[in-house]
Amino acid sequence: MNREQKILLFDTIIDGHHADYLTHLIRYWVDNQRVGELIVVTQQAFQPYFQDLTDQQAGATNVRFVPIPASDVETVHRASMLTRSFKEWNLLLKYIHAYQPTHALLMYFDLFQLATWLGRSAPCPISGIYFRPDFHYKQNPGFKAQLNGLRKKVTLKGALRQRSLANVFCLDHSAVEGLRQLSPAANIWPLADPVESYSITPTEIGNLRTELRIEPDRQIFLLFGYLDERKGIEPLLDALKELPVTEQKAICLVLAGPVQPDFQEKIEQKIGAVGGPVQIVRVFREIKGREIQLFFELADYALALYQKHVGMASVVVRAAVSRKPVLASDYGYLGHLVQSEQLGAVADTTSPSAIRALLQRVLTEKIPYSAENLQKLADRNSDVYFAETIFNHL
Repeated sequence: MNREQKILLFDTIIDGHHADYLTHLIRYWVDNQRVGELIVVTQQAFQPYFQDLTDQQAGATNVRFVPIPASDVETVHRASMLTRSFKEWNLLLKYIHAYQPTHALLMYFDLFQLATWLGRSAPCPISGIYFRPDFHYKQNPGFKAQLNGLRKKVTLKGALRQRSLANVFCLDHSAVEGLRQLSPAANIWPLADPVESYSITPTEIGNLRTELRIEPDRQIFLLFGYLDERKGIEPLLDALKELPVTEQKAICLVLAGPVQPDFQEKIEQKIGAVGGPVQIVRVFREIKGREIQLFFELADYALALYQKHVGMASVVVRAAVSRKPVLASDYGYLGHLVQSEQLGAVADTTSPSAIRALLQRVLTEKIPYSAENLQKLADRNSDVYFAETIFNHL
């Protein structure tokens, strides 16, 4: 490895998987005592996590944290989608000029496509993590949707053909071949959706079950993550309301994750309409690290009822780590993965009646799934494999 290598990681977003991805890369760098320098440029809020990863670690002497001022973060986040790409790009260039890295990694390439194509030239090679490619999805028949799809494809092709763009790491593996066809000279790599695994004891699982007061003889369905309209909570609650009482009595739904007050009020109203027989447990707070896996170990099924979701979803990998079958949307890469790998079952998650039918199938027939394929998916998406893939190509 080149001793002069200096890698800059850049992300103005720090919630959810953004912090996790930075953590995986920093931990791998420190644990393997990589030669060179790693510069982490992100929000000030990430500093406590950075300190935990690097304090008194022998491999951390060449890792530096650079906080982005809150005013700069607010400026880029408040911009329109059209101008945000350029504002983020110009902010990145400011840090590149200040720290002179040999390579910069965009932790969220999706935002940067337009500016990568039409913005100022970068003085060093750039790579990026691509979360949600949708150029290869079938477009809606309307003219506006067709025009929007064409615009996205033209922008993506322009970005991929820039000389400064060294690598694109794609979380949606079904898009890799299409990306390579858009720009044969670009380096496109499938990337793991990383999840750190922990050893969880039966006692811990029992304690959580007691803490949540889950009633005996109920199947536990876990809907985990940032709880908003995208997660399919509303059609799920409508589906639960349609179930016969005997089947309602067999279900415990656990909603686990942070939620905005206005959306919480909306789903509380729907929960009230579901009625008494279904047990619904609310854990409306951020859940991190080891505790995340504990919730998945507790569950019988993991729900990935996303509404027209593009790309991969880490909830599927977390379910795989705990060997739990997934009930998912039939849309896009997520639906394809669950079906083709026999990870669980899918349905049209925009339809309460389709969700209801899926739940009834689970309760009355069980669903076939491959424990072996869940294991393989978990192995393919380890935090170490994620970091290795990236650093081996920078």
